[in-house]
Amino acid sequence: MSITRDIEQSFCRPETLPGVELRSTWRSQQAYKRHRHAELSIGAIVEGQTRCICNEREYLLMPGDMIVIPPLTPHSCNPLPGQSRSYHMLYLPQTTSAQQVIRNPRLFQQYLHIVSLIESGQTGPLPAAIARLLTALTCPSQHPAQLRPTSQQLQDALLSNLQQPPTLDELAHVLSLRKETLIRTFKQDTGLTPGCFLNSARVEFAKSRLRAGDNLADVGYQSGFADQSHFHRTFVSYTAATPRQYAIGRSISDNK
Repeated sequence: MSITRDIEQSFCRPETLPGVELRSTWRSQQAYKRHRHAELSIGAIVEGQTRCICNEREYLLMPGDMIVIPPLTPHSCNPLPGQSRSYHMLYLPQTTSAQQVIRNPRLFQQYLHIVSLIESGQTGPLPAAIARLLTALTCPSQHPAQLRPTSQQLQDALLSNLQQPPTLDELAHVLSLRKETLIRTFKQDTGLTPGCFLNSARVEFAKSRLRAGDNLADVGYQSGFADQSHFHRTFVSYTAATPRQYAIGRSISDNK
């Protein structure tokens, strides 16, 4: 398996387009755990094959394929055993889209044009290029399913205090439910166990602080991790990147 710190990968963030981020990863065998994030993400496979699971549906993606992952959708996109893959992942602040796999050479080239604009720092044409791609994908609006009250209360409790969230035993007592019932209901509603949801939320918070330029050691503590080893290990398991790799992602301005 690839050693995470040795994987060739980059993160580019156009300064003039907050919330837009491009991740490019090359020849990686690194897998990561199922997670979710607030952004719309569009992935494109450049080399190798990728097994992607979104909302309990499984896809085998080949070079030239793209996948649209709506916000807050539990997913993982991992290489086949013993194989590597190269891919781009474009994160956008849009909040509406539909899950779909795209196999269209013209749209794939439109996507690569956006990648080229970001990598070369040409942020001026980016909004129009992104808008054209999203229009071409014709993604209808899709709203997340409503959580049941117990799942909503559990989610709110976990997100309200990432450093010291209440235990599942405490929450089960407050909600007058068996802990096993609470876990099962939450997973049915969100696609993640409470523990996986909490780790994913901590990693997403850590990413936001790293993008803001906070110190690595401070970010680990702010995000609720017990120590730097725990922070590093969990961050890698959910992103297939180290916190340092993510922190040094390049912010680009408009070079036109």
